[in-house]
Amino acid sequence: MADLIYGFSKNLIKIYAKLILRAEFIGVENIPAQGPVAVMANHISLLDPPLIGAAMPRKINFMAKKELFNNPIIGWYLRKLGAFPVKRGSGDIEAFKKSMKILQSGGVLGVFPEGTRHPEGKLGEPHGGSIAIALRGGATIIPTGVKNLKTKGRPKVIFGKPFNLEKEGKVSREERKEIAEKVMDEIAKLLAMDP
Repeated sequence: MADLIYGFSKNLIKIYAKLILRAEFIGVENIPAQGPVAVMANHISLLDPPLIGAAMPRKINFMAKKELFNNPIIGWYLRKLGAFPVKRGSGDIEAFKKSMKILQSGGVLGVFPEGTRHPEGKLGEPHGGSIAIALRGGATIIPTGVKNLKTKGRPKVIFGKPFNLEKEGKVSREERKEIAEKVMDEIAKLLAMDP
């Protein structure tokens, strides 16, 4: 049933994105056809996850703030779409385990390294936790830019070139922060692409 709900919702959002928003999906060919993937995107709107999901050729499972699951109906629907709750501002062990399960089974995880929404055109400070998850899960990272949802121009979801983390052994907090900043630099380059 979850697959039917996901497929129906994805197709509906794709129609809305293409016909109403006139959105463009760029770099879809950069998504690996198989294996663990962490899609790391900037976060400007509640529309980001559905638009990224509609653009993806594979099912994506998003980490979403715990508060979104407070309403039982919305929570049920989000879970059917593969989303799962995360407590922001703390090391959420359950969310970490769920992320690992997704990546270790070769799935796709959707993460917003900034942790919360920021005004369009301004990137926030990234958190190293998303990098720790990608490292532990052996994921290929896809930097992803979402733009023009609140400004002029056609809305765009831009998937950047994939890169793998070559680190072995334990990675320090500083190293995770450095990698997270590299991811955000890649996202900034995507957002600076021709509007």
